[in-house]
Amino acid sequence: MQERPLSAAFGGARKQSSSRIGVGDAVTVSIWEASENGLFSAGTSQQGGAQIPVQLVSERGTISVPYAGTIKVAGQSPEDVKVTIEKALSRMAVEPQVLVNVVKNNSNTVTVTGEVAASGRIPLTPGGERLLDIIATAGGPRMELHQLAVQITRGMKTETIPMEQLISDPRENIYVQSNDVVTLIRQPRSFTVFGASMANASLQFDESQLYLNQGLAKVGGLNDERANAKGVFVYRQEPVELVRPFAPNARSMHADGTVNVIYQVDLKDPSGFFILKNFRIKNRDLIYIANSSLAEIRKFSTLVSTTVAPVAQGASFAANINDLGN
Repeated sequence: MQERPLSAAFGGARKQSSSRIGVGDAVTVSIWEASENGLFSAGTSQQGGAQIPVQLVSERGTISVPYAGTIKVAGQSPEDVKVTIEKALSRMAVEPQVLVNVVKNNSNTVTVTGEVAASGRIPLTPGGERLLDIIATAGGPRMELHQLAVQITRGMKTETIPMEQLISDPRENIYVQSNDVVTLIRQPRSFTVFGASMANASLQFDESQLYLNQGLAKVGGLNDERANAKGVFVYRQEPVELVRPFAPNARSMHADGTVNVIYQVDLKDPSGFFILKNFRIKNRDLIYIANSSLAEIRKFSTLVSTTVAPVAQGASFAANINDLGN
């Protein structure tokens, strides 16, 4: 089954609040006055000024500023806080000018872990970062892309997408948000072979591209004494948009917009061997080798009767399995 698209699960909009101050951020406040005799005078003949030591924003979302008192800063931008402090000091200081700076952004961060070069918490910038930006900042993946999946957790929701799909589909490269957890997971792909093959097995594969002939070779090929050469079937779920050109009435059968499909390869037709060499195996594919008995073929047809008609892949590739002869 295909993973739910990240763009559908989380949306693709950029979060605008990463420039806001949050609880735990480290903040400095610098204050200048237009007089050498002001509250914050440095005792020189020049304009007075002072820098308040670094403060961590309290659990209540506040910091303390001399003569201004307790200032609410959580959820506000540095510019908002500057204006608030200037207003609080305006009756006591001489034309106060304030600069507020976040020296350590602890609240607007994303945690990156798993198969990356450097796990950790990465601060977000006001411009916003996308998934691939965050992964690159963490040093990038530690292994080949086709072996990885990207998992993103936001609040109580978790979704996963293959790394290759994230790179190939710009829509899936969504903006991250504060407190997201991004995990790169090693996710070996696998396929299952059963029926009239030399071995029935579920096999993992690390190749970036594995073709049907190579997959069958991993189980020793077809059993010459039992197999029906016209009955090599591949069962998988495909996006309904891919299926409709071949089956116009096809409708989504699953929540992720996919439909069950059976592909057929007829090895009694010489072109079938070329199909084997060009048909890529995908993760979770199920490969069935029919027995020579027509009854067995019909038995399998009943098992997967909820699928749409097989999808054509070249001339005579998608004959209806119910019409398959001996």
